[in-house]
Amino acid sequence: MQRRHTALLVLLASLAFPARADWPTWQGDAGRSGRADAPAGIRGFKLVHRLAVHAEIRATPVLADGRLYVAAENGNLYAFDAAGAALQWLFHARGGIGSTPAVHDGAVYFLSRDGRVHALDAATGKPVWTFRTGGERAFAAHGMFGLPRSGEPVPDPWDLYLSSPLVHQGKVYVGSSDGHLYALEAKTGALAWAHRTGGVVHSSPALAGANVVVGSWDGAVYALDAASGEERWRFQTRTEQKTSVMTGIQASPAVDGDTVYVGARDGFFYALDAATGGQRWRYDAQGSWVVASAAQDRERVYVATSDTGLLLALDKRSGRELYRHPMQVWVFASPLLMGDMVVAASMKGELHAIDAAGGGPRWRWRTGEAAANASRIVDAAGKFDSERLFAGGAHALDAGLEHVKRLGAFVATPVWHGGRLIAATATGEVLFFAPER
Repeated sequence: MQRRHTALLVLLASLAFPARADWPTWQGDAGRSGRADAPAGIRGFKLVHRLAVHAEIRATPVLADGRLYVAAENGNLYAFDAAGAALQWLFHARGGIGSTPAVHDGAVYFLSRDGRVHALDAATGKPVWTFRTGGERAFAAHGMFGLPRSGEPVPDPWDLYLSSPLVHQGKVYVGSSDGHLYALEAKTGALAWAHRTGGVVHSSPALAGANVVVGSWDGAVYALDAASGEERWRFQTRTEQKTSVMTGIQASPAVDGDTVYVGARDGFFYALDAATGGQRWRYDAQGSWVVASAAQDRERVYVATSDTGLLLALDKRSGRELYRHPMQVWVFASPLLMGDMVVAASMKGELHAIDAAGGGPRWRWRTGEAAANASRIVDAAGKFDSERLFAGGAHALDAGLEHVKRLGAFVATPVWHGGRLIAATATGEVLFFAPER
């Protein structure tokens, strides 16, 4: 009884949404709220600085203790001063970094595609320890996207991210393609426990009271005791076995008090009871994947969809749709709630800022590559031209996605820090925007 009471107090305490000076981890905090401490009344933004790393960026930049950390798919983790003006150090991993780093207590943690969890000294970039997982890879299935079921499993080109670490009370929690959620000792990298799921784990864990919650490509959300790894509950979303397109959870859960919010590739967005895993409500995304994680305030949860290209505001208690903002194309980056506005980034290389309360547009910006549209994959209506993009059928999926990235697509999620909006493109630019009032 005492344990339940303590867990309830921890859950209720998370409702406070404390202000933060830094953005040290995926979605800003252990609950993955996606909520930044920004002033109200911003009308828009002006681009004031560019920083090029000359490599694809999928992981979201993080900022802590005066440093900006940028992870890239060339295997480099860059540490700049927070203004993005001077490189302080660079660490090279043996594989690309699709995992948003977590900075905590003088160390920076991340997972690279070489199958290693790295801990570095945050001030110098010197290695502290590494932990080897069972290997990192893209989700793959027979018959993916209608290809023949014979032969090797087909990798999913839209499996873009690796799991991002959660650091809490001396442990580092991170998922792996080998199907496990790992708990490692933050100081040494020693294994505290590992829990096996039924699929690839590229979802990033979130803290829900005394539990850690995470999604798996088996379509289930798992709640595990943070201290022991013991499974407390499991919630199963729908799975589709023929092509494995409408199955799995890429999104990271977001936790608010007694509720876990998470999207799935089955075309639904779910609100679950944090204590039991019971479904409180679900929102029908009309056959669209919900890959992005949700941002939240006290009244609304903000959700982006891929296929239907929408930014949605849902009532937190009922799941009722309050409004929708058309993004026109796929959205994989997660919404950022800042002050009285929501910022969302699309795979078309566009940033949108809308009024959080009513959904009215405030500002829009696009990359130069998107404006030029040299490969003509964006049609006159502002949507992707599927015939041109995927000419050649399912075999052209990878090539089509590479064309999209060349628009300056936003795969990483925007962040707010030090009075500036910061967004990284798939073409390797980190963009800094100053607010306009």
